[in-house]
Amino acid sequence: MILLLQIYHEEDLAYQDLVTVATTFYQYLLQPFRDMRELAGLYKMEILKSLDEEELGPKRIAALEREAEEWRRRGEDAVSSIQDITVSYFIETSKALGGMLRVMEEDKRGFGQASWASAAPRLEKLRFLLAKETLQHMRAAEMCLHRKKHTIREKMGGLSGQDQRGPETVDNLELQYYEAQLELYDAKFEILKNEELLLVAQIDTLRRQIKELKEEVVYYDVCEDPEELQSLSQTAAPLDPTHSPVNHLGRRLQQLEAKRGNICARRAYLRNKKVPWGWCVC
Repeated sequence: MILLLQIYHEEDLAYQDLVTVATTFYQYLLQPFRDMRELAGLYKMEILKSLDEEELGPKRIAALEREAEEWRRRGEDAVSSIQDITVSYFIETSKALGGMLRVMEEDKRGFGQASWASAAPRLEKLRFLLAKETLQHMRAAEMCLHRKKHTIREKMGGLSGQDQRGPETVDNLELQYYEAQLELYDAKFEILKNEELLLVAQIDTLRRQIKELKEEVVYYDVCEDPEELQSLSQTAAPLDPTHSPVNHLGRRLQQLEAKRGNICARRAYLRNKKVPWGWCVC
C-alpha cells in the first residue's frame, strides 16, 4: 500500500502538470476570440452611439446599420468559438480524471477495508473532481446547444417568403430544432446527474469522517494518584453534545442529503417533461 500511495502521489503531480499545460494552451487558443469579442462590442457601441447622437442621412444610416450588424455577427462568432474551445478543455480534463478514477477503483478490489482506509480520501477526491469537471463540461455544452437553437430559429425566420426548395427548408430546420432540443434535455439531465455526484462524493466523505470520529479511542496516561484523577474529572468542562464534531458533521450531512433530494426531484421533472418530445424512459 505504501508503494501504491507513492504512485498515486506521482499521478496527482502528473495531473497537475497536465492541467497547467492544458490551461496555458487553451488560453492561447481563446485569446484571439476574446480580443475579437471585445473589439466587436466596442465598434458596435460606437456605431450605435453615432446613430443615436449624430444627424446623418438615410444612406449613411443604412451603411452604419449594416456595419453594426456585421460587428454583431463577428462578436457572436467569437463567443461561439470561445464556447467550443471551453468544451474541448473540459473534455480533456474529464477524460484524464476518469482514467485515474477507473484505475483506482480497480486497485480497491485487491485490498480489504482496513488496508484501503489510507487511500479512501484520494478516491473520494477523484470522484468529486471528476463530477466537477464533467459538470463544467456539460454546462459549456448546454450553452453551445442554446446557441445552436438560436441559430436555427434565425434561419427559420429568414426563410419566410423565400424559395424553400433548398436543403434548409422549414421542415428540415424544424427537425434540426427538435433534435437540438432533445440534445439540450440530455445535457440538462447530465448536469443534474453530476450535481448529484458532487453531493454524493461530499456525503461519502462526511460519512467516513463521522464513522472515524465515532470509532476514535482516547488513551490517557497512567495516573498514580486517585485524588489527582478525581480532581481532573471535576474541573474538566462538560462538552455540549450539540457542538460536538460528530453533530456538526451530521447537520452538514443532513443539508447535503436535502440538496440531493431536490436534485432527484428536478431530474424526475425533467424526465417527465422530455417524454412528450418522444423520449422513451426505460
